Amino acid sequence: MAEYDTFILTDLNEFTQDQAQDMIIRDLASTKAKYCCKVVKARASSDPDKYGDRLWPRLGRGQWVGKPWSIEIIEWINPIPEEWR
Repeated sequence: MAEYDTFILTDLNEFTQDQAQDMIIRDLASTKAKYCCKVVKARASSDPDKYGDRLWPRLGRGQWVGKPWSIEIIEWINPIPEEWR
């Protein structure tokens, strides 16, 4: 099980759950790439057992929400345009 965190800048109740959406997540793996940010298309749920990986949501100032959520990554997105690579 992989662990990620993300910042939710809107009201927590306004976050769209269980629908595919673009998100920025940080990898919490204990490797050299810890805290590496990635852009993904994913589904997230406040039910910690719904999807296979764990997501720790944070509010705008970095406060933990309190309990883990779950996340299913559908696609890894490279945000850099092709002509700049």
